[in-house]
Amino acid sequence: MVREPNKLKRVLFSKAAIADNDNFDNIIFTDECSVQLHDNKVIIYREKDSVAPVLPKPKHPLKVHVWAGISRRGTTSILIFENIMTSDFYINSILVTGLIPFINRVYPDTHRFQQDNDPKHTANATKDFMRQHNINWWDVWPAESPDFNNRDGVEHDEV
Repeated sequence: MVREPNKLKRVLFSKAAIADNDNFDNIIFTDECSVQLHDNKVIIYREKDSVAPVLPKPKHPLKVHVWAGISRRGTTSILIFENIMTSDFYINSILVTGLIPFINRVYPDTHRFQQDNDPKHTANATKDFMRQHNINWWDVWPAESPDFNNRDGVEHDEV
């Protein structure tokens, strides 16, 4: 399900990692996902031509977003939030609260920070903040690579 131009980029990335004998020991892999209650599909079996029951649905189902990171040296804190993620929210609530304390505590020597190419992650304000705070953003991760949300190999849009 990977587009042709990105297949070559993924192969070249993998070959470079092998050639460099990169064991990813200083990389902090991060991602976010959304979790929503009452978003389940319900299958009801009934007799032919009978009336389908009306199932109650909440008007505003609970939806939360989760951000976390993993690395060979451990995990970041799990951050749960309900807000829409903007670059400003990402900087002040995710990077300041979740990432920087983890880097200071677990990677005081060196690190590489991996995130996907979500517009909030690549906004000028975000990149400026990462430069100012010495966050070593490892921005070589190929497009359409597997991520924490992607279990079926197909890229999905997330909020």
